[in-house]
Amino acid sequence: MSRRSAFQVGVVVVCTLAAGAAISGRAAGIVPETLLEHIKFLSADDLKGRGNGTEGLERASEYIADQFAKVGLQPGGVDQGWYQPFELIAGLTVGSSNSLSVSSGNDTVNFVLGTSYYPLAAPANESTAMPSTDLRDLQVVFAGYGIDVRDVGYDDYASVDVRGKAVLIFSHEPQETDSRSRLNGAEPLPVTTLQAKASLARRHGARLLLVVGDPTHRIDQAPYGLWNGDPDAEDQAIPVLRVRRQEAQPLIDAWQLDDIARQIDGDLAPRSRVLAGVTISYLETLSKNRRTVRNVVGILPGSDPARAAESIVVGAHYDHVGLGGRLSVTPDRTGEIHNGADDNASGTASIIEIARAAVANPARFPRTLVFVAFAGEERGLLGSAHYASHPPMPIGGTIAMLNLDMVGRARGGVDVSGLEVSPSMEADLTAAVAASGGELEIGRQGPGAGRSDDYNFIARRIPAINFFTGFHADYHRPGDDWEKIDAVGTMQVSILAYELAAKIAARDARPEFTAK
Repeated sequence: MSRRSAFQVGVVVVCTLAAGAAISGRAAGIVPETLLEHIKFLSADDLKGRGNGTEGLERASEYIADQFAKVGLQPGGVDQGWYQPFELIAGLTVGSSNSLSVSSGNDTVNFVLGTSYYPLAAPANESTAMPSTDLRDLQVVFAGYGIDVRDVGYDDYASVDVRGKAVLIFSHEPQETDSRSRLNGAEPLPVTTLQAKASLARRHGARLLLVVGDPTHRIDQAPYGLWNGDPDAEDQAIPVLRVRRQEAQPLIDAWQLDDIARQIDGDLAPRSRVLAGVTISYLETLSKNRRTVRNVVGILPGSDPARAAESIVVGAHYDHVGLGGRLSVTPDRTGEIHNGADDNASGTASIIEIARAAVANPARFPRTLVFVAFAGEERGLLGSAHYASHPPMPIGGTIAMLNLDMVGRARGGVDVSGLEVSPSMEADLTAAVAASGGELEIGRQGPGAGRSDDYNFIARRIPAINFFTGFHADYHRPGDDWEKIDAVGTMQVSILAYELAAKIAARDARPEFTAK
């Protein structure tokens, strides 16, 4: 699942077989043992975390295509094949000319890439032949924590003009641990993510954003040294640099910024200001590594010729975060394999077995089912975006999408989100729950808007339902291994999704789409 907001924490494993679930599962042809075999293969160390652009992801795509063929689907990719290739950017190549210096009066501090600074975001080139950014003697503005929360009267940019300048901010937020703070108490605000801070600085016209650890966090935990082993950054219009506090401390002391931060924490009043006589020069030579990855597409034609032109997409992403890096919750463990058994070998295994059950019962599906294993989800939902723009069947005939993302730790429940855009499908879900045996408690919280591939269908006004069994302490960490999978729960979710697909496929009218 794409890492786009704060994650929740949950724990472990269900290990006993529910008799009713086993009976209904075997009746549908979906059993926990087979699901677990798929998950074991896809999350094996040999595939090295299925990072986009890696050999491990290619091997996973070949396995999925082979399974689609074995269960009896028809190829739905380009040139009558199983694959739908597309390009994405995965990592960066570092050129020889990279430097950052900050001058204050007669003093200049030089920072070293991969030691005392690294890019969080970069407007990289297509090659390293020319610098991707060359900024000289930019004036510097201190903008507090770099946030705007106007509904509570706090805006770090209200009193300063940062157009054409470099902006220096602290990480985190003021009054971060104060449960009485009007900034959402001790809960983090969405505007305090680095992505949100970068977007805000860019909207105000900044040319460069520097982020340094705030004084309430004594240890700077940013993984500076990992840059050299896994150079990667968000693709944004302005450079966003994380600067190590140890090297920046003399400048911070000279400008009394720690004292200012403590004053902000005390009364929640912004104290942004131009740093007189301070300039920054930054040279960046980075190029984007373009990689070809592949969606895997299989089709079960509808059994009713009058309705077979309409389709339902059943999808799951099969990529993960490889060896970690910036996509990991624990970037300090870069180099360790992040196997992604739950995220999202579990969903991928589920759509394979849903396809097997559907092929065995084609009369239940008057409309066509399109099964898609998406690549590029962890890089920004890119595989589903490509599919929506290049569908094997007309997108206008796609009446619904079912997405399975992290369905491997049910623990007796599953979140089913997205029905608010198509209220008439509530009846379909109710019928599917009854048909599947009703073993799961159905929640509606979901993982949050825009977190998974259902987003790219909702954006095209196609009802999209997401199945999700919750975040946990192994999310985007090396510990997401197959041994922690609740195979029976995964089966229960798969059967529920299968039954819902059957109900939608047999509807008299296509589901409506009601804008939220």
